[in-house]
Amino acid sequence: MPGAFSPSRALAGMIAAQRDRWALWLAPAMISGAAWWLILPVDPSPWLPGAAFAASLALTMGLVVWPSRQHNSLGARLRRCCAGLCALIAAAASGAVAAQVRAATVAQPSYVESSEAARVEGWVSDIDSSDSGPRLRLLVRGIDGVAAPPRYVRVAVRQAGLLTPGRFAGCRAVLGQPSGPMTPGAYDFARRAHFERLGATGYAFGRCRPLPFESPPSWLDLQRLRVGAMRADLSAAIQEAAPGRGGAIAAAMVTGDTSPIDKDTTAAFRNSGLQHLLSVSGVHMGVVGGLVFAVLTWTLSLIGPIALRFPVKKIAAVAALIALAAYLVVSGSSVPALRSFIMACVAFGAILLDRPAISIRGVALSALLVTLLLPESVLEPGFQMSFAATAALVTLFELLKRAPHEPKLPAPGLLIGTLQGVTRGIGGVLLISLVAGLATDPFAIFHFQRFSVYSLPANLIAEPIISFLVAPAASLAAVLAPFGLADGPLQFMASALELVAAIGQAFGTRGEAVQALPQPPAAAFVLCVVALLWGCLWRAALRWGAVLFFAASIVVYINAPRPFAAFDSELRATFARDGRGMWTLAPGSGRSTYARDRLGAMLGIAPPAIERLAPPQTCSDAQCLWALPRGALVLVRAPSGFDACHERAIVLSKLEPPNDYNARCRPLALVAGRDLAQQGGAFIYANGAELRIVRAQPTGVRRAWTLTVASDENQE
Repeated sequence: MPGAFSPSRALAGMIAAQRDRWALWLAPAMISGAAWWLILPVDPSPWLPGAAFAASLALTMGLVVWPSRQHNSLGARLRRCCAGLCALIAAAASGAVAAQVRAATVAQPSYVESSEAARVEGWVSDIDSSDSGPRLRLLVRGIDGVAAPPRYVRVAVRQAGLLTPGRFAGCRAVLGQPSGPMTPGAYDFARRAHFERLGATGYAFGRCRPLPFESPPSWLDLQRLRVGAMRADLSAAIQEAAPGRGGAIAAAMVTGDTSPIDKDTTAAFRNSGLQHLLSVSGVHMGVVGGLVFAVLTWTLSLIGPIALRFPVKKIAAVAALIALAAYLVVSGSSVPALRSFIMACVAFGAILLDRPAISIRGVALSALLVTLLLPESVLEPGFQMSFAATAALVTLFELLKRAPHEPKLPAPGLLIGTLQGVTRGIGGVLLISLVAGLATDPFAIFHFQRFSVYSLPANLIAEPIISFLVAPAASLAAVLAPFGLADGPLQFMASALELVAAIGQAFGTRGEAVQALPQPPAAAFVLCVVALLWGCLWRAALRWGAVLFFAASIVVYINAPRPFAAFDSELRATFARDGRGMWTLAPGSGRSTYARDRLGAMLGIAPPAIERLAPPQTCSDAQCLWALPRGALVLVRAPSGFDACHERAIVLSKLEPPNDYNARCRPLALVAGRDLAQQGGAFIYANGAELRIVRAQPTGVRRAWTLTVASDENQE
């Protein structure tokens, strides 16, 4: 029968629908290659990525130009499949080459740690904010006793005082190498610092004082410092025109300087899912670029001589790119902002080339360019969440375009038409927020182990305020600033942002606003990413294969083993389950709760629950003891804690144990002193009748940014 269903015909049609989608997988392949190079425990052979790229590219070209008598023969199809596979390998190898080249260009001598304070002199390039106070990022001129100092150091101070970006300063500080991951799977700040050429971090004794000194010898460094000074002046001017919380948020959105925002507001934004509004990234670039493009297109279209003689959309696209480039410089050119600028360049470049501005090909091209320029960013949460949300929204746009449209009905009248338009607008915003939230939630759970319950309603209410009130006010302030008339728009902008802050507080201060989930294993995360890519990059019924990958990721996550004890690299917090299976906590010294909260989140313990955790029943100034089903966990706090021995014990301590401790007590495992500093924190699992300890940086991990390298050099 001619109308009967044919599986072979359906399969052929489904494959034919993917004819122009195969090339989209080059971007994920390149990202995978860069990520593979970055997460390797040791540097691969220098020639391996380049050789793999050259060989796979040559094979691809050879298979493509291979002569074939019949285009649809079995041999021709096999050659096309092999050519596609070789192209994916070439893309992955190019990502590894990009990471290798990037790491080589930012390489600098390792800083040898010292417990003695040293004199540091340099130019303030930026001031970072933290819960403990400001941190000065210095472009180093010199460090006493260091022949080859790092390019940048970061020094924590009690207050910045008169120091602003661009000033020359002198500090007396204790410096050390940037810290690696506190536990297995935790964020590796040392790797990020390596690519930022941040060679050392520490704290200052007393105040860092401004000093008179000549400009830096490099012209490019001088321009960067001038831009930093201009950003600081702009932030101060915004806060002077609009004092208060709204003005501080406005300064952060314009200049990228979040230091004026108080800790409670930052926490409320983070817990309500509005944290992305405080860092200059895709949302801000999209709003600014879209607003400039829309206003210019509408304005120029109303001028007949221009609209009839010139390509209005292309003129508006060029103007939008110029505005975004200026905004990129003013905002500090952070990695998220630069990534978003590249994506905007691809979108507006498509308009200049008469191509669709919103397409999955544009997203893939943006990912390729960002990976080539900043390959280290592929492991950053911002990169992953930005492209996940963009890909999901573009896929939604494509599905809505391909959906059959109902025939237009007669006009329902002004009132009914207005109500229908408002309903469709609200529904569209709700759908966009829902899709973007679902696409980014797996990344938030993997990297931050947190789920913002009210993220969807908070963003649904706040986004229209940002788009229709804040962005136009900021644009108007920029236009009126040269005439000294920017105060009114800035005050209106600050008032709108006060409303956004109130929304963040209303949702973010509730006890149930944040739900903690245990960190998923890498396999579950990869399967979830494959599910997202599968659903976005393929067409037709093949998209439904994403459900299988997503189901597999959930199964792996549910069945993953959970640790029964954990500690960080400096023993600032030690978690362990007691005999009833309840979590207990032995806090370390110091007032900072960062390590405690991050480690608790990785175990799936919410912040309010962490506050209520009790210490183990046996805990003193000398040691804390947990009785385990197959032994004990001992945290030694003072030298006298090494006097007692415990059967089958895992012993933890920041102190160096006595020389005879191993022979006398024979612990099951001893993590103390130098070993703790080198290999970091750990998770402890019950593996049948045995205990398994997984360290943050196991023996054998040797990369340019690991502490192991510096320690070995010190030994030599």
